[in-house]
Amino acid sequence: LVSLAFVACKKEPRCKRCGMKLDPKSAWRTDLVGDDGTVTSFDTPRCALTSWREGQTKAKSIRVQEYYDHVTKDGTEVRFMLGGDVVGPMGPDFVPVDAARAAKFIQDHGAEKALTLEEVDAAFLKAN
Repeated sequence: LVSLAFVACKKEPRCKRCGMKLDPKSAWRTDLVGDDGTVTSFDTPRCALTSWREGQTKAKSIRVQEYYDHVTKDGTEVRFMLGGDVVGPMGPDFVPVDAARAAKFIQDHGAEKALTLEEVDAAFLKAN
């Protein structure tokens, strides 16, 4: 009976921006890595990028799961695809695609933009 109470009180990890429960198996899960190596997890690239660019979370890098091969990559290695028919768990999001496959993703899914990490700044996020 005591063990059941412990399980019922277990706190689930949540996105640091929107509060959505984090699914460790989700292809959308995104991590910000701080200067000291601490990892802050988010449910989507949009939540992570917004938190980082607005200064809510201090980080030196972002890790995302690449769309086609599901391998975790540094944000500088991918293009953040915007638009098209692929949506995240909370609706339209930035889809991380290996830079070499950006044209394929546009062809396959009708994305409108392929952005580098540097292009996804606070002003761009606010406008989109």
